[in-house]
Amino acid sequence: MASDKHRFGYVALIGKPNVGKSTLLNRIVGQKVSIVSNKPQTTRRRVVGITTTEDYQIAFIDTPGIHEPHTKLGRSMVEQARKSLHDVDVIVYVADSSGHPNDADKDIAKLLDGLQTHDIEDPEKLVPIPIVLCLNKMDQLKADAVQRNVDAFIKIFKTDVYMLTTATKGLNVDKLIELIAARLPYGPASFDEDEYTDQSSRFIAAEFVREKILIATRQEVPHAVAVQVEEWDEDNADLIRISATIFVEKTSQRAILIGKQGQFIKKIGTEARTEIEALLGTRIYLELNVKVREDWRMNPRMIQELEYSE
Repeated sequence: MASDKHRFGYVALIGKPNVGKSTLLNRIVGQKVSIVSNKPQTTRRRVVGITTTEDYQIAFIDTPGIHEPHTKLGRSMVEQARKSLHDVDVIVYVADSSGHPNDADKDIAKLLDGLQTHDIEDPEKLVPIPIVLCLNKMDQLKADAVQRNVDAFIKIFKTDVYMLTTATKGLNVDKLIELIAARLPYGPASFDEDEYTDQSSRFIAAEFVREKILIATRQEVPHAVAVQVEEWDEDNADLIRISATIFVEKTSQRAILIGKQGQFIKKIGTEARTEIEALLGTRIYLELNVKVREDWRMNPRMIQELEYSE
């Protein structure tokens, strides 16, 4: 780890919602540190995932998808993504390669233009932050659109460093990491070898519950859901007791989450408990309650309490 050739750096994963940033992060880290669903804006705050080898250590910053916000929560999410662009060594722009870049991609490209970092060879000198294009979902990219789409992304992001990937299957992810590592400064690791995230177990447990809800619900329910761990009891040597509250904005949403005779909430709890047990390596007793907090996404205090802001 102390080798002069060892590299270390922070890498921001940036992109529109639902392009596969969190799936990519989990694949790279080899652990589930960021929840995944097919709903846009699943990631609500910056998540750090760490990968370590003998040659490098990379701290990836998964960010909320950059979008047009309509709530205070949305504004907080976009602001966190913007802040994550500063003080990083490399930016990885994750895009859905099966589609042609649109105005949102062009707006983000403008946001990235002009950002600077210290030069690897001369730390006193500022240079543009290297941008690596991760053109994801290549399995959905039609053969006759490959060159057209690749050239379009290269043009608007002003970089010819790219890799076509399918994060869900791990295709070309190792090659993407090589491109990233080669652009990191030399330096010792900043995290212990066994560290893989900066997220607390409490926050990850709450996110696992939210993920199961996102996957199982539709329409307005997913965006209106938040989860907070209220109690965490480790007094029993082989059992952790967790009590969590699920917040929604409407009484009708609460009824959906509870379900007929409590069957829906029971299903959510069972699925989340299985993943939390795998994460912590011990038995879990998980208690879930559902409460209504009208317009919580417009409440700065509640957004802060839920750890969705910095």
